[in-house]
Amino acid sequence: MAVQKKLRSARAVAWADDIQPDGSSSADRSANLGERAYQQIRSEILFYQLPPGSRVSEAYLTTRFNLRQAAVRSALLRLVQEGLVDRTDERSPRIAPLTLKDVRDIYGLRLLLEPRAAELAAGFGIASADAERLRAISQSRYELTSHGQLVEFLRANREFNMRVASASGNARLVGTIAHLQDLTLRILYVGIRSLNVSEWFQSTHLKIVEALESRDARTAAELWTTDLRYGERLISDALMTLPELSQVNLAGASLARPYAVSKGN
Repeated sequence: MAVQKKLRSARAVAWADDIQPDGSSSADRSANLGERAYQQIRSEILFYQLPPGSRVSEAYLTTRFNLRQAAVRSALLRLVQEGLVDRTDERSPRIAPLTLKDVRDIYGLRLLLEPRAAELAAGFGIASADAERLRAISQSRYELTSHGQLVEFLRANREFNMRVASASGNARLVGTIAHLQDLTLRILYVGIRSLNVSEWFQSTHLKIVEALESRDARTAAELWTTDLRYGERLISDALMTLPELSQVNLAGASLARPYAVSKGN
């Protein structure tokens, strides 16, 4: 009996040591660190601070973001599954290359789904508060010399698109569009950092809001299609001017030749 009591007491002490004053356990803390690492690294990829094709070691990412190596490793596994990080060889991970085929494939899917979502949203109608928020987002603009403004503009564009998608009433459609929106971020960053599209954005998106408010589903879908086709052409033209494209296969070759971000890998 004495031995059993000691064992129970030891287990209780070990369990108590694992619980923090705020009630969280070490497992909770590890999960939170992993999520933080995932969000930070993912954001740097999507907003082109970790360029396509660049090599990144776990040690480099641990130091850059002041994270634990286990959290970085967990984050990289998720990013590999998401297609943003490539680990196809034995060297350090590589940020997934960006290709013109990616642009065409992503925009091809968006053209199939997003105009339909806008059509559905117009059919259901949107609340006046939502319309006001969409109208406010439509005033977004940026300066080419400001990375911060460019990021905020891209976030605003994503919010506009997702608010309209959410008004479609189709949760699975919303989830698919959300994934495509994320993949579009780094494509857009490359495409519009050399050409200010603020005026086009403002004009087209205000017209879309008007169509949604008047429940004109056909016009909403047509405007959305026009906007996507303009965006795809603009981005493709911009990508063609990049120096990295001088020697590549445009059907599917990388827009950025692999180069090392981390030392020694």
